[in-house]
Amino acid sequence: MISPETLKYLSEYLEHISQNSKQLMVKENPTDEELILGNLSCLIEEVGEVSSEVRKYTKMGFNHKKVENFKKQDLEDEIIDVLISNLLLAKSVGFSDLDEAIKRKIQKNNERGY
Repeated sequence: MISPETLKYLSEYLEHISQNSKQLMVKENPTDEELILGNLSCLIEEVGEVSSEVRKYTKMGFNHKKVENFKKQDLEDEIIDVLISNLLLAKSVGFSDLDEAIKRKIQKNNERGY
């Protein structure tokens, strides 16, 4: 589903954003807590953008022009933004081993039958 090359590229990108987040933010010298809240806010914002694209995709929007101009790539881009925002949030709260956390969670889900 995701090639090792793409995972490496994603990891490098996340590291770059994470290391430079204080410089990238408008607010000068944000605290660690503010960075966490900023990452959470970005995640929520991106989920809202996915919701908007899904409404266009399913033709459940109210604006005919927006529904007619729907592009699948826009939905894909917003879903990837959610993935990136989620991973940045995980990093900001101190996930030390994302690989282990993913394996642990999948095992829990398997034990629950899904």
